[in-house]
Amino acid sequence: LEHLTMPDNFISLLYFFGLLTIDDYEMGEFRLSIPNRTIGQMMYGYLREAWRDVGTFRVDLWKLGRMVQAMAWKGEWEPFFDFLAQAVETQTSIRDYMKGEKVIQGFLLAYLHLNDFLLSFSERELGKGYVDLLLEPFLIKYPEMSFGYLIELKYIKRDELSDTRLRNEIEQAEQQLRQYLAEDRLKQYPPHVNFTGIILIYHGWELVYRGAVTSSQ
Repeated sequence: LEHLTMPDNFISLLYFFGLLTIDDYEMGEFRLSIPNRTIGQMMYGYLREAWRDVGTFRVDLWKLGRMVQAMAWKGEWEPFFDFLAQAVETQTSIRDYMKGEKVIQGFLLAYLHLNDFLLSFSERELGKGYVDLLLEPFLIKYPEMSFGYLIELKYIKRDELSDTRLRNEIEQAEQQLRQYLAEDRLKQYPPHVNFTGIILIYHGWELVYRGAVTSSQ
């Protein structure tokens, strides 16, 4: 318990409890992932409850859930990310926690798991790379759903933002998303399903850029 805050020990504890499983092995290290959607909902639900219990972050979950619904059926993805970004901006107590790409990724996943409209996966192999977040339409339950998303996250430290750095991050993300969108596996979905690539660039806790890339671009 004295050393539980050390990252290696905490990850080992999550593995011991079955909250993480070995997914792959590369470059001399194990790649861990959440074993199934049930565990994912429990884990990210726990994160949401923890933030709420300590009074760190409060948000209208019903309204946010309706925004996820609009993403899945109407392709309206901007309101969800804008709403979360504005909520973080107005609640100073959470800003100190929003540091690093993986923290941002976990934060977004916690709120994307509000419902089962979109199946959320992190670091999914696609197009000879690993997309940060894959939002897959839950077609078995909602066969009429029309939209899925590939999200590429970029994080710029508070003292490293410049026009050149931002432009380079955007160009790199666009290139990665075009590569992911060309993956043959995405073409196996029904014709009415459209995947959009989304670029989210954070400067500390601030969302400083959001943009979209489609397979036709």
